[in-house]
Amino acid sequence: MEYVALVAIALAIAWWWISRAKVTVHPVAMMTTRIVFPGGIHLKDHERSITHLRNPEEIVIPFEHAVLVIDYPLTTAATISIDAPIHEGFTRVDLIKQIHECYVHVYEAEEETATRKTLPLEERKHTTNRNRTDGVYGIWGHDLTDLVVTAARWTRMRDGTIRIELHVES
Repeated sequence: MEYVALVAIALAIAWWWISRAKVTVHPVAMMTTRIVFPGGIHLKDHERSITHLRNPEEIVIPFEHAVLVIDYPLTTAATISIDAPIHEGFTRVDLIKQIHECYVHVYEAEEETATRKTLPLEERKHTTNRNRTDGVYGIWGHDLTDLVVTAARWTRMRDGTIRIELHVES
């Protein structure tokens, strides 16, 4: 009988302590996930690249909101909030369309804010590379039509933000 009373008292003390203890949950970043685009997504003709995708409707980022980081070929990276068209997240096709739209927006913003404008291709003397402009992003080296997105990787940050970084070639 004494043991039952001691167990009951021990359980009561444990319950009291647990109910009063503060529990802090720290969000933990998820493992980085890489999404590969075999053959690349040519930004000059992304619609054609989409037709060659394997599993275009597969959800590749299972979150509705994200931040897309565009840093190539920019002097100052662009960080753009994007939203998936469906609650379940971004499909491969949705992601590609968002990437294309964001790159177009970045290049347009650069032209609008630059005082040193992009030289037309026929006026470039010793190279076909794009000259560096001095707009909000400081784009250098490549026109939008030169770029090919070969992969994207997303990470869930400690604050819950989904960050998407791109691997872009020219």
